[in-house]
Amino acid sequence: MIAVERPQAIKVAGMEFSGRIDRMDRTAGGHVLIDYKTGGNPTTGKWKAPRPDEPQLPLYAVSAAEDIVAVAFAKVVHGDMKFNGHARDEKVLPNVKRNGDWKRLIDEWRSETEALGGAFAAGEARVDPKRELQTCRYCDLQTLCRVYEKINPLRLDETEGEE
Repeated sequence: MIAVERPQAIKVAGMEFSGRIDRMDRTAGGHVLIDYKTGGNPTTGKWKAPRPDEPQLPLYAVSAAEDIVAVAFAKVVHGDMKFNGHARDEKVLPNVKRNGDWKRLIDEWRSETEALGGAFAAGEARVDPKRELQTCRYCDLQTLCRVYEKINPLRLDETEGEE
């Protein structure tokens, strides 16, 4: 283990943020990023583009100065402890399989985080929930939101207003 709760500068789309890596290990092949989870079912599907649901580890991976060879959630629940992630090579972490195209995965993460960061930096604020109204279910700003204009727009009858 190299570090626990290590501060990490994240640079994306000309902006800089601060983060904190739960754990970084050094292996013979390179460095491993680990994010501890104490509940739920952490899955790597949450890192997929477009607009990943949990971009923290992909952001750390593309911002790290070290040679990252694996990125994983570590589920730490009594009776159900396991890793779930991606690795460049076999047997970097127990039960973490080799990603067939590691370089492509990292490039995809870099491209996606740059695009999202660029949109944020440009002040882009389109009404565009990722999963339509399912995204809005837990939002406290529903009365102010224009999402219904996008999802169920009011349309005038084509014949209305014709004389």
